[in-house]
Formats: sequence, C-alpha cells, structure tokens
Amino acid sequence: MIPGGPRPRARRAAPALALALAAGVFGRALAAAPAPDWRTPSERTGSLETPRLAETVAYLKRLASASPWIRVASFGKSGEGRDLVLVIASKDGVFDPAAAAKSGRAVVLVQAGIHAGEIDGKDAGLALLRDIAITHDKAALLDHVVLLFMPIYNVDGHERFGPWNRINQDGPKEMGWRVTSRNLNLNRDYLKADALETRAWLKVFNAWRPDLLVDSHVTDGADFQYDVTYAIETGPNVAPAVAAWVRERLLTPLLPALEARGHQVAPYIQLVDDADPGKGQAGAISDPRFSTGYTVLRNRPSFLIETHMLKDYPTRVRATYDTLAGLLEAVGRDAPGLRAAVRAADADAARPGRTPLRFRVTPATHPVEFKGYAWTREPSAVSGGVKVVYGRDPITRTVDRLDQFEVTVEVERPRAYLVPPQWTEVIDVLRAHGLRLLRLSEPLTTAVGGYRLSEPQWQEAPFEGRHMVTFQSARADGVAREFPRGTVVVPLDQPDSALAVNLLDPQGPDALAAWGFFDAIFEQKEYYEPYVMERMAQEMLDRDPKLRTEFETALADPKFAASPRARLDFFYRRSPYWDNRIGLYPVGLVTSDAVRLVTRPDTP
Repeated sequence: MIPGGPRPRARRAAPALALALAAGVFGRALAAAPAPDWRTPSERTGSLETPRLAETVAYLKRLASASPWIRVASFGKSGEGRDLVLVIASKDGVFDPAAAAKSGRAVVLVQAGIHAGEIDGKDAGLALLRDIAITHDKAALLDHVVLLFMPIYNVDGHERFGPWNRINQDGPKEMGWRVTSRNLNLNRDYLKADALETRAWLKVFNAWRPDLLVDSHVTDGADFQYDVTYAIETGPNVAPAVAAWVRERLLTPLLPALEARGHQVAPYIQLVDDADPGKGQAGAISDPRFSTGYTVLRNRPSFLIETHMLKDYPTRVRATYDTLAGLLEAVGRDAPGLRAAVRAADADAARPGRTPLRFRVTPATHPVEFKGYAWTREPSAVSGGVKVVYGRDPITRTVDRLDQFEVTVEVERPRAYLVPPQWTEVIDVLRAHGLRLLRLSEPLTTAVGGYRLSEPQWQEAPFEGRHMVTFQSARADGVAREFPRGTVVVPLDQPDSALAVNLLDPQGPDALAAWGFFDAIFEQKEYYEPYVMERMAQEMLDRDPKLRTEFETALADPKFAASPRARLDFFYRRSPYWDNRIGLYPVGLVTSDAVRLVTRPDTP
C-alpha cells in the first residue's frame, strides 16, 4: 500500500451478516441491537474504527459502575507510564485469586493488543463484557468461569495510532503499532522478561495462575477463505493430561460450534513455500518466548486466535467475539476437568523426571483440506522473483501438512540449580517468573554438575534488544565448585520446574544464556607478553615429549602454523596460568541427594 493511496479492499461478508455487524449485533444472531448508550465505541462507528485508550477505559469504567460483576484495575505501568488495564469479570464476589481458587471456577485470562495494531480482541472483548454484565445475553459464561481481560496489553504501542500501521490488514480505520515504546515485541519477551509490561503481566499470571490463556491476534501470510485460524499446543512439550483435555474437551466442541455460526476455521496456516501455496503447510512448536510456548512451561494451555488480515474489521471482530464466547462455553462445560488436568500436570512437574527442550518436525505428512482462492505464480518485474497473484474464485484443494514432532534435546531435571549471588540480572528474572527460590545460608564447596560453553557466535544484528549467542555446550560434571553464602537455590520439586529448566539449562532455545545474560563468561581477562610466553613454551617443549608431538601435529594445519599468536596460545592454554573459568557456565546443578544444602528463604 502506498502512503496516501487507497487502503486494500477486502472481500465483503454476506449482505445480511454485514448489516448485522454494522448494527453492532453480538449478543444474539440478528437480534435487536442493544440500547444505544451501551453500544461499544467501535459499534458506534459501524465497527469500522477502534477507540483510543482513554475512550476504551471510560467504557470499561461505565460497565463497572453499572454491574457488580465487573471490576477494572491497573496491573502496572508501561514504559511511558500508562496504566496497564485488567478487567475482572465474575459473579458472587469472586474477585481475587484466593476466592477464585476456593470457588472451584476455572480462571481464563484473555489478552488483546499484545500487537496493538492487531486489535480485534479489544473490541470483541468490550462487546462480550457488555453482553455478559449488562444485557445478560451471555451471563451464563460466568457460571463456572472467572474472566480476566486485558483489553490493551501493549498500551504504548496502541497509542502510536495511525492508518498506516498494518500494511497487510483491512481495517480498522486507524490502529496502534506492533511493538512497545522500547521497540520490543512483547510476544517474544515471555522468558527473558526485559519489558516492564512483561514483568507486570507475570505478576498477574503468578497471582492468578489462570487455567487457560487466550491471546488475540490478526494473522499475516497467505490469502484464504478462513476468517479464524488458531493454534494451541498438544505435542510432546505438553503435559499429557492437559493435551488430552485440549483435544477432547476444548477443540472437539469449539470448532463445530464456530462453523455452525458461519465461520470458516482452520489451524494456523504457515506455508512451506510462501511463493507456492500448493506445496503444503507446516506446523510448529512454539518456543517459550511466545505466549503459546510459555504457558506450556507453567502447565497451562494457551489458545492463539488469528483472524485473517484481509477480512474486513466487522467480520474479524465478530469472529473473535464468537471464538471468545465459544472458548468460555467450552471451559464452563468442563471447568472441573480443566482444573484437574492442570493440577495433575503441576503435581507431575514437581516430581523427578525429564524436561524436553528442543523439537523438530518429522517428515511424516498427512492430507488436509485447504480452502483458498485461486492463485497464479508469475515472474515479477519489480522484485525479479516469482510473485503469487491471488484471484477471487474460492477453491478447495487437498495439500500436505507437516505437524508431527519429536524431541531432539531432553534433560533429566536436577535436584536444584545453584545461581551465584553476583548474577543479579539473572536472579531478578527468576523472581519475576514467580519461581520458588531459596538462599544458601552458609558457603558450600562441593562437586556439582554443570556445563562448559565454547565457540560462542553472536548474532550480528540485534533481536529484541539483544544479540543472541549460540555456542557448543558440553557437560562438566563432578567439578568441585565454591558457592558463597547468598547463592540462590532453585529447587526443582515445584510445579514450574520446566520453566526453571528452560531458563537455566543453556541448551534451551530461549535460555538466559542464549539471550546473552551470561556473555561475560566468554571473555578472556588476562594476557601474556609474547617474549614471556616464548621462553615458557620452549621450556614446556623441552620437558614434555608428549606435548612436543601434539604441537608438531597441530603444525600440520597451515592456518595454525602461519599464526604466531595461535602457536603461542597453544602453550598458554596448556599452562597453569590459563583461566579455566572461561566458558564455565556459572550455574551449578545439584544432582545428588548427598549434597547438603543449608538454606533460608529468598528475600529480595
């Protein structure tokens, strides 16, 4: 889209449905519109616009003033100092985590606007809250559920308002920006937790420990007929009880119900080849940096809503509304089952066992129906490549889908991790995630498990404010280490053991080591003078024939032989002066019950 030019036109909904959407009908199919004073700000524009933050909060406060079922609170501040808004919708005075736990109700957290240009969930959520608490059309949704709603998670990005923020998206007229005021993508920040917004979100999650997270987005990607695509983890990274509940008790009723309401629904569509939709689709297991990957570590499912960018805004908001209502209905029908699955996963995670860290898709494919639009592939005079040109004729094709996964890296959970007290930034992240932490109350010298990291390679361009690092990791077990008083102990007999492993085992894709929290361990801090090392190297050669043979073998490498520095380094690294802590991962792994840990509670 060229700035100043027309916005792309999307395919329109059926006339009757389009009229209903424009009238703001969400409570009942084609029923009379609610009283004009309770139309949401978006509905007052025919669902063509979305309100700014102040107007959104004002509407929520009106709901709270009119209904005892709604409370509005701030759960923190954004980078630019705006309030982060949390709505609690509940019956019978259940408005805090303790009361929710006693009530037996399932807690569902719905967040919108994590990418603030993808704002369908905000306007759908306002309408749904209205239909729950004011018109009572959807009041039954709260019979067995406490609803937490974040209407605009990324508030600073939301207020970077404009018509040109989403090049691929049809409406609303203006919308917010994808990332925060620090240019961070909150949906890449769940594990490293750099953003103030993420730290605030974690406080909500730790307090409530919701049974289900719903994350509302608008997809980019191919053109197709579906107005709703979704993703939810059920693979080898998910606790079996939770995966079974998702498949049998959530998806089984939800998907037919959405289709019955006129929606076309499919699992999230990612093409194997963006330039050729006919080559099929591929699924993925979400890394912990994403919402859908993070809650798996907390033994809870996340449902990702991805409405289709080229559907107009009224259609997308209606699709999100119906999906939210359908999810709450499914949870309400089996709240005890969901809670039991989550409790079973929590209990299993607190026992000794193994945690998978990395996965790969298997070559096995299966056929799926793909409802797309006719396309052609043509040479492009602009890009010089092949462009896909989508037509208007709907087609249905059978394509292959890759979505079966296997574990490639899995570790035995240690009894505990030991994090030396000087690694304060790491300890702050552990606290932010709500992990149970202890402190050594006296120094400890013992042989522990661990890792040695080598061959670090830093990503040249920054990613989410950091230069990620890859390295080779090798176990370095049985090394005697000294841990001072105040060392943080992370016991693994806790429900969030998988979270701790993904943060602290350096093999994880989003481990703190991979994000650069331990970069200093790769730095050499002492150096030799060449004339000193020359003399020492000759002495080492004269007294050690085995070393001489090793050196002569190394000289067969022309690059090594041609480098005076590399040749002297060969001897320095084998001398007693070499710093053997370079690359030694500072976090220790307690793997034996014989190691006595004298601890006290961690107090920030």
